[in-house]
Amino acid sequence: MDSLIVNRTTSQFLQVLTVLFLTVLFFAGCETQKGKIVDSSTPDRIGSHRAGSEVYDPAAQSAVEGLLARVANEPEEVADLGPTIGQITENPMIRRVCFVGVENAGGEELGDIRESLAESIRTMISQSDQFDVIDSRMVMAGLRETGLRVDDLLLPDKRARFASALGEMDSPFDYLLFAKITTATTTDNVDSQVKYSLTLDLTNIHTGSSTRQTVELKKHYNRSFRARLKDMI
Repeated sequence: MDSLIVNRTTSQFLQVLTVLFLTVLFFAGCETQKGKIVDSSTPDRIGSHRAGSEVYDPAAQSAVEGLLARVANEPEEVADLGPTIGQITENPMIRRVCFVGVENAGGEELGDIRESLAESIRTMISQSDQFDVIDSRMVMAGLRETGLRVDDLLLPDKRARFASALGEMDSPFDYLLFAKITTATTTDNVDSQVKYSLTLDLTNIHTGSSTRQTVELKKHYNRSFRARLKDMI
């Protein structure tokens, strides 16, 4: 009888040890980061604390497509800065864009998203049949050569000096493109909503006219059980 009790106690003790051991292994595994290669068609992860490619990639695609579609239907005009790229190359279908990068005016740090977003915008422009884009390294070289900042290019005289410098570098262009990110946060106790806006401003350096395209996406950050349950339904 005593032997049976001892065996039963030992068995229960071993079960408890096994559970504790498995628990330790589970949490140790949770603290270890592991990578996995996924197919390009795999949906993006949804960031738990800030926006990532799940927000900015579709925003960029929608903004670029909408902007280029609007500008493509506008007639080309020539003013003080000389002939258009289409006239220089004798290909009236081509218009060249000088993209000066992404300004972050939002409340979140962009980190490596900024340059990734800029490259996505450049790629989408270059894939158009009617538009081409200047290499970003030439843009930076032009800014260094003229001693100008990106916001200086909003002024007509400095914009003309910048265009002249790039023309001398065999990189003339028809349009300046500015991109800006803003955020608007609404807080509901421990839950929140952030509205992310990507605005593209395209300025025709020959006429000074500007075309703007803005895309907005909203994202919920839920901490309360009520909000999480609502999103699941």
